[in-house]
Amino acid sequence: MADRRPPQQRPRKGAVKTAGVVHPQRRMRFMLFGILIVFSLFGAQLVKLQGLDAASVSAAAFDRRLTETTIPAQRGTIYDAKGVALAESFERKHIVGDPTAVVTYTKRIDGERVEVGYAGAAADIASVTGGDAAQIERKLHEPDAARFTYLAKDVSPQVWQEVKALGIPGIYSEPYMKRTYPLGASMAPLVGWVGSGGLPANGIELMFDQDLTGTPGTATFELGGRGEIITTGTNDEIPAVAGQDVRLTIDSDLQWFTYNEVAAMVEQAGALSGYAVVMDPNTGEILAAASYPSYDPAKPTQTSKGLRNPLFEDVYEPGSTSKVITAAAALEEEIIDLDTPFVLPNRLHRAGRSFKDAHDPDNPYVTFAGVLATSSNMGTIMYGEELPDDVFYDYIKAFGMGSTATLGFPGQSAGLVHPPEDWSATSKYTMYYGQGLSSTMLQQIGVFQTVANGGVHVEPKLIQGTHDEDGRFKPEAGDKGERVISQETADELTAIMEYVPSPEGTAPLAAVEGYRVAGKTSTADRYDPNLGRYSGVTAGFIGYAPADDPQLVVAVAIQKPTRGKWGGSLAGPVFSEVMRYALTSRGVEPSTTEAPPVKLDYDPDAPAPGGPRGATLGDIAIKEGTP
Repeated sequence: MADRRPPQQRPRKGAVKTAGVVHPQRRMRFMLFGILIVFSLFGAQLVKLQGLDAASVSAAAFDRRLTETTIPAQRGTIYDAKGVALAESFERKHIVGDPTAVVTYTKRIDGERVEVGYAGAAADIASVTGGDAAQIERKLHEPDAARFTYLAKDVSPQVWQEVKALGIPGIYSEPYMKRTYPLGASMAPLVGWVGSGGLPANGIELMFDQDLTGTPGTATFELGGRGEIITTGTNDEIPAVAGQDVRLTIDSDLQWFTYNEVAAMVEQAGALSGYAVVMDPNTGEILAAASYPSYDPAKPTQTSKGLRNPLFEDVYEPGSTSKVITAAAALEEEIIDLDTPFVLPNRLHRAGRSFKDAHDPDNPYVTFAGVLATSSNMGTIMYGEELPDDVFYDYIKAFGMGSTATLGFPGQSAGLVHPPEDWSATSKYTMYYGQGLSSTMLQQIGVFQTVANGGVHVEPKLIQGTHDEDGRFKPEAGDKGERVISQETADELTAIMEYVPSPEGTAPLAAVEGYRVAGKTSTADRYDPNLGRYSGVTAGFIGYAPADDPQLVVAVAIQKPTRGKWGGSLAGPVFSEVMRYALTSRGVEPSTTEAPPVKLDYDPDAPAPGGPRGATLGDIAIKEGTP
């Protein structure tokens, strides 16, 4: 078509059109210039990162890859006297996942790599651990975008290795030391307990926590983007240092046997609780210390009430077993002798109160030996009141009552023994026969340990020693003992107490066939702090054997029985079985001698030389010489 514009408006032939149009060569220059600017910026940043800031950038990247975990220290093992483990730790694993890495999990299916993600990872982990695949998958989803979640807890190292072999990205383990108690409830109150948080609760675990606790180590390594450990990267480890081992004086076999005997009697008697202690009277070593009810240390949670050890914490009035203290003091102070005659009244009036025995005496004409052997409260008051108050109090303390044992066991009580200035008008009379003062079983067995050891009181001992990190054994020092009464007084008390477990005594069921046994029953009124009054009784028996050469002391107490009442019929059988087992298992030879004869009563018509005919009712007639 012809250009109809005027000639002056027509472009000249060969002219370049410039209005609104960029020349291609100029455009190319602009583009090249822009590209050079961008590349120069990239280059400058690269120079900055690799040159000027190379160290800081490298360190930041390294820090993101670097992971440090704690290596738990193995807690020391608690052993019995024979090397049997009572509490020990085993390595276990918690399986942990990083969901942001696990989601990329792929596996070969029918020859092809398929991304199976959370569902596939959960199914594979569950197949190895025995867990719930749906629950594991939920943990990977919740909370969203989390980098850490527990997928399985408390698995064996072998199971962890099987999970690790699956090759799932973002799956790793957290080391964990699990505390186990092979003897279960029979040893639990004594050994104590360590929960999942690693904190000890009562018992030896708490008592020796500082020794048993080791020093944790650390493991430092690099993780890749998919949560895998970079094997060629940093991998440093500071090993953990295990805690020291502790060896007890306990015989675990004897402990197990004692626990079962106590448990059976508590159930049979419908009692609130019961406990028993077996001790070597010569060294004070505790060979068994069992209490029932107990608790299962395998459970992950416990109550503070359940973790108590009543053997060391329960304070109660000992009753007639405490008459041994009064008798020992009277013999030692030469107030009476074995043949001193008594006439036992049906009632004894002191300090405005009328005292009586559990039952009226069949024969009121008894010797001092008969008073103790038949456990007469009346006779005990009659000779006890001849002791000055401060002298009687000193003997109570010397036998270990009212003082915390040096044992160091957590929660142990000192009991309650008021000084003379705090006694009421009647309390000293009840204290003569074991009411009005309180003590623990550990203190009460100490009274009989003293007599069995020829009059020398030795502090109880529960720890043989500890093993340091190099395995060297450090023995625990023993107590040298302190003489409380003479050997002669101890022998006289033993001769009297041999009558108690005889067919004519108050505890024939406490006898042990083949062995001479000396001991004392107790049926004490039991104070209930919840009721604020006396309710029920404590049935007890404490004794030792062989009486001619004491090797073992056993104390038994059954608290608040509802079927049966007397110490001889409830605590006596437990004593007999435990003592029999302990003697035979330790190879103690049966007795080959007979118990010495002890005169328990007398002829009231036989005159006491230098005094009136017979003895005075409610008083003591000192018998001197031979009629």
